[in-house]
Amino acid sequence: MSRLLDTKVGEIKDEEIRSLIQELEEVCHVSSQQSANLPLQLFFQRCVYPEGPQKHIPITTKFVPLAQHLESRVGMLSDGPLRELCAELALRAKNALEFYSDRRVYMLLNKAFPKKPSAKNPTKTQQRWDVVVNRRRSNRG
Repeated sequence: MSRLLDTKVGEIKDEEIRSLIQELEEVCHVSSQQSANLPLQLFFQRCVYPEGPQKHIPITTKFVPLAQHLESRVGMLSDGPLRELCAELALRAKNALEFYSDRRVYMLLNKAFPKKPSAKNPTKTQQRWDVVVNRRRSNRG
């Protein structure tokens, strides 16, 4: 079984997936021409992180007049490459496709590429505890 997420953007021949890519270009302002040699998975990641790995911007269709494939409900998709792609995205999100049957395709994309947790500054209690641990370690030797 070939994985669609590993297929390069420029090698995708299916019209439904090509239309989805065009809708994502319009919604996320990311160029598929510049991403032609990247796997589809990295193109989707660029759509969710258009300004780099630090800035997560969820995909939304609020400002686009028509996004037929992005607005489709996952459970209503007919068998074909787009449904297979959604199944791979669901697996990437660590669930089966059935868990997303009532959600839209763009919501599944957001779930498959979640916001990365940011490093949090240690609390004052944690800082004091780290000092105590380091002192104890240095006294061992």
